[in-house]
Amino acid sequence: MRVRQLDVDCETKSKDHVFLRVHISIQYQINSTHLYESFYSLANPTQQLTTHILDIIRSTLPQLDLDDIFSSQDIIALELHRSLNGSMNQYGYVIEHSLITKISPNEQVKASLNEMEASRRLKLTMPEKAEAVRIKAVKDAEARAERLYLNGIGVARERVEIAKGMKDVASNILDGHDEVICSKGVMDLLLLTQYMDVITDLGGKRRMKSRDDEEPSTSLFVNHMPETVSQLSAQASKCFGTARVDTIKVENLLDL
Repeated sequence: MRVRQLDVDCETKSKDHVFLRVHISIQYQINSTHLYESFYSLANPTQQLTTHILDIIRSTLPQLDLDDIFSSQDIIALELHRSLNGSMNQYGYVIEHSLITKISPNEQVKASLNEMEASRRLKLTMPEKAEAVRIKAVKDAEARAERLYLNGIGVARERVEIAKGMKDVASNILDGHDEVICSKGVMDLLLLTQYMDVITDLGGKRRMKSRDDEEPSTSLFVNHMPETVSQLSAQASKCFGTARVDTIKVENLLDL
């Protein structure tokens, strides 16, 4: 009179021609009011029950697609329960539960389904990824433009302050004298100062690539030949080292 369980594995195919294995668990017991029928009607009740299960499964699943089989397990199990009760009650057996515990398509089919789903999701993510790349590119361009704009403002302010400094230097040099510095001389002096700043900056950025990783060189004339250094020194002394105040001319230095 105890409830017993029968496990059945059935191989069938779906409507879309996918072969799969289905594991079914049937829990049944003898009807206490039909003990005679349950003992004398069937020689092998489990074989009779297995035959009915295979017949129902192989006639039901081929009518459904694979996706519908997975989504309709409860409906299939309910139909199996109803059909088995209709077949086995006359022999004194009651079907308590009909459970579809496992549906296993072929491994290649599962891999193909997974790949299809992954491709579909990747297709959905591509526009979002492209939009993210576009936003990043736009923001980078805006940042570069802002940086260049601010650099330009800084350079312009630097040039203004240098010009003011040059004006003050020229005023101090000519203080109490009647000589006048020409505009070209002032511009030459300004360009020379900037030229020296560039050379100093280049020299400071040079770093010796060695095992000890030496400190950056701070030599002013790092990119000049020895004779050029001598000429620059001589011209600088000639223009700025004399006590006689004269019109400042540094075009010779610039020509070098």
